[in-house]
Amino acid sequence: MKRKIVKQGAATLMISLPSKWARGNNLKKGDEIDVTENGKNLIICAEHAKKEKNIVKIDISGYHPLVNRVLLSLYIRGVDEIEVNFSNHNEIKDFQRRVLSELLGFEIMKQTQNTIIIKDITEASEQNIVYIIARIFLILDSMVEELINALEKKQNLEPIIEIDASVNKFVNFCLRVLNRKGYDDPSKTSQVYGIINDLEEVGDIIKSVAILAQEKTRITEGEIENIKALRKFLDMFRKLFLNFKKEDAVAFAKEYERIKNKIDKKKPFGPYLHELNNAIIRMTNYLFVLTL
Repeated sequence: MKRKIVKQGAATLMISLPSKWARGNNLKKGDEIDVTENGKNLIICAEHAKKEKNIVKIDISGYHPLVNRVLLSLYIRGVDEIEVNFSNHNEIKDFQRRVLSELLGFEIMKQTQNTIIIKDITEASEQNIVYIIARIFLILDSMVEELINALEKKQNLEPIIEIDASVNKFVNFCLRVLNRKGYDDPSKTSQVYGIINDLEEVGDIIKSVAILAQEKTRITEGEIENIKALRKFLDMFRKLFLNFKKEDAVAFAKEYERIKNKIDKKKPFGPYLHELNNAIIRMTNYLFVLTL
């Protein structure tokens, strides 16, 4: 148990709270928390984080070519508002084109010749992390489905390549939410973080397959069938993540081996499909910690 200061009206008193709950809500000795009276019950809320906006001012002059990575790291860290000083207007245009579109929930509040202020308008700490991860699975499934259709009908693969930006957008937002409020069980936040990062890698590999095919590299019917199998394999993991069952986990592992034995790494797309298969199975390392 940990002691915290509680303010209710004009009264200030000390109470003891469960240590696990206090750690999960980033509470320290002396922090204020909200108390609401409900008949004979008191409802305690850790609202302190919402009251103080996390605002950062940064001059990115001299950070080239790391400008976009620096700003993206601030977003993922959970900053509410960022005032950025650029060395020239071209850097602002580059940021708007390459990064801002991937910062879900951030909008431009003010812009001058060399300064831009962007702000979170979504309240990331209020978002349901499982719902966001489900959206990432949905986008990835759509990405693979469109890839298969384009390969079979010999269509333009550029739209599939562009979908990866949507994957990145939701991945970044998901990581931001985790940094803002953590997972329901704080001790498992790092495991969810690992799954989300692997989902981004899945999107990157699918994008690489589309780029290779766009370059007129010939793909065989067998390789297309393997992509179809990998799509189902990814969906098997999605179902495990949302509703873990031992028998499904065993079937999932067997499917990994089946696909692995069918992939010919000597063919142009083989190494990518092998890597995709491994990226999907690797997520079970984190999933078992979450569920067992």
